[in-house]
Amino acid sequence: MHQIAVCDDEQIVCDMVSETVSRWKPDVKVQCFLSGEALLSAYDFFDVIFLDIDKDGVNGLEVARQIREADYVTTIIFTSRYEEYYKEAFSAHPFQYLTKPVIVQKLEETMEDYMKIKERQDIETFTFIIKKAQYNLRLSDITYFYSRHRHVTAVCGEQEYTFYGKLVDIQKQLEEKNCRFLRIHQSYLVNMKYIKEYRYSELVLNSGKTLGISKENRKKMRDIHLMLVDIQL
Repeated sequence: MHQIAVCDDEQIVCDMVSETVSRWKPDVKVQCFLSGEALLSAYDFFDVIFLDIDKDGVNGLEVARQIREADYVTTIIFTSRYEEYYKEAFSAHPFQYLTKPVIVQKLEETMEDYMKIKERQDIETFTFIIKKAQYNLRLSDITYFYSRHRHVTAVCGEQEYTFYGKLVDIQKQLEEKNCRFLRIHQSYLVNMKYIKEYRYSELVLNSGKTLGISKENRKKMRDIHLMLVDIQL
């Protein structure tokens, strides 16, 4: 489900964008805001924000600046009747700048471009949210995940990112993407790229850190190790 916000002080524009996006992709949830203040006060997380620059009150550029203070991932698409804001708008790293009146075909093309990029990112990255800010990590940079209580931590070298989640759900996501991560323990999901040595009851990572293998996973790990040895031979 894609979460999309439309922020424009013209109701007719909000309705047009909302209807076009919903018709183009049924599995979206669109919320409309008639002011920047309303968007900011209700802000949670949106995959895409259509943001009108020329509005009464807080203008779109200031709204985008405040959003970017906490959220560097949300896709912002500016709309405006004037091209004079074009250069200034790029400080918020927008995906597109649409001039009004917005043409339906151009809007659909923009969403198609967004989805192509999004699908590529989904294959190569892992996405999670910490304090309403979305993070995208390259899967190749994640050494392993570990869980504790209701939190999961992604370990990337010396950096760690902790967020709410379940390791079993992450495992399913990675399996769907055919990623080479091994569930060696109820608490560990390890990137095979960073495994230096397989032992009976533990793994040794390239960093020298050891992670325990649970009893129920030892045979599976031994079989995987033997298979990898055969491939290398």
